[in-house]
Amino acid sequence: MRTDRIEMVVAVKAYPSISKRYGETVCVAGVRTDLSVPEWVRLFPVAFRDMHFADRFKKYQRLTLDVTDASDPRPESAKPILESIVPGDVIKSRAKWRDRRAIIEPLMLDSMCQLRELQRVDGRSLGIFRPAEVLDFTWEQVANDWDDHQQAIADQPSLFLPDKTSLEKIPYRFRYHYRCADPSCGSHKQTIIDWELAESYRSWRSQYANEQMLLEKIRERWLHTMCGPEKDTAFIVGNQYRNRDGFLVLGVFWPPRG
Repeated sequence: MRTDRIEMVVAVKAYPSISKRYGETVCVAGVRTDLSVPEWVRLFPVAFRDMHFADRFKKYQRLTLDVTDASDPRPESAKPILESIVPGDVIKSRAKWRDRRAIIEPLMLDSMCQLRELQRVDGRSLGIFRPAEVLDFTWEQVANDWDDHQQAIADQPSLFLPDKTSLEKIPYRFRYHYRCADPSCGSHKQTIIDWELAESYRSWRSQYANEQMLLEKIRERWLHTMCGPEKDTAFIVGNQYRNRDGFLVLGVFWPPRG
């Protein structure tokens, strides 16, 4: 099997999911910086919570690692060799996000509708674009617990981290409702799977008197702050392995406008 050594900057990390084949896994997407023309790359599977703390990388961190061909046929996908990862520096948000913009901007598309068309033409499964108007941020309640098979996987101990906690199931599905810049766009409603959103829910629970107050606070940040008029907001999206036309919001790029 062919192995390539690549360099990349991490752009998004999804909240861990439970896979019958891979166990607890994380999907990571970022920008390859070792090519003359930057490209998206998707790393999967990543057993992130089983990695040593010193090896756990952050968003906007530079990585060098070996990858092999993925069983996933989407063109951006690669299977990482986790023990080969060499973490580099984290690109800070100083200087009005200048350094992050320099990496992200060359990949900017015109719209979500354009990405859907590219997916049909060449299989494109990752993209970034600026929404024309973010209409709403909503949530719906889902099952609080994993099913029995998933729970067994979630409870599995880690070889390297004996104190690893069981993966928590987030009891809500959060969505953005927005219009993209395509003149014919009728709007899009897409689920958000960003790990940062799940961590907002988990870490803010102790600060608010009730669940509704917590959810409204999350909405305030993810709608009014991150998508506010003073932000140059863009959505990073990716499609699903078994539903190529079903795109999810993987993360939000939200530097100051200007």
